Amino acid sequence: MKFDANFAEAEAIQLKAAILLYGGAKGISFASVHEPYRDQVGAPYLDAGRPITVEFLRTMAQGLGLQMSLEILPETVLVRTPDFVAWWVPAAVKPMFFSATSDGKTLSGKLYPHPPLVFAVEGDHCLRIRALFENRRPDRGSAIAVAPYWNIGAAGDLCLGTMPTPHSAGLDSLGEWVDAFFRSEFTHSGATKVTNHPEGHLGLWRDLAGRKEFPAEWLVPAGNLEAWLCQRR
Repeated sequence: MKFDANFAEAEAIQLKAAILLYGGAKGISFASVHEPYRDQVGAPYLDAGRPITVEFLRTMAQGLGLQMSLEILPETVLVRTPDFVAWWVPAAVKPMFFSATSDGKTLSGKLYPHPPLVFAVEGDHCLRIRALFENRRPDRGSAIAVAPYWNIGAAGDLCLGTMPTPHSAGLDSLGEWVDAFFRSEFTHSGATKVTNHPEGHLGLWRDLAGRKEFPAEWLVPAGNLEAWLCQRR
């Protein structure tokens, strides 16, 4: 075991501490931090250790670049952590685009009413979407629905395809994620039922072209907001 390393011409780094995790089949239940030492002949060893404190974790997070700066959250943001953000978007009328090789090509470019939506981004690339039944800021128990679009999986995860994604999930880029979603081309259906419309997905959008509001009865229920947000990857 070595206590130091060197990456190209970067500053040499040394082992400062080791974290040991203890637990069983149900998960991790305890953690301790240990400082490295060498004995009289130079062999490395770890000290007896001490319980990890919140201050230690805060310092480690800062060193790893996970510190969040002080932010005033906009009303649309529902959840915010260093690597996860979820926000809602009110109902709106926007155009939709379909691939020229898809069954929806005749619907491409028209204006359609869309239900209120919840977007969730984990990291800088994983985008999930659900719809809302009510056009208001949801709370933890609010009923949600399958987003009525192609390219979306069972958990609401979007197959990004050629969709240009913003470089981050910071608060300043939330609008860019929404715009990128609606500017992208929908290409294919999935195994998930996305609407209660009697004629399915294509019948739904054929009927909605030129309307001002999305009928909530055509949405497929998908539980509540808190349960969905907790289903993180």
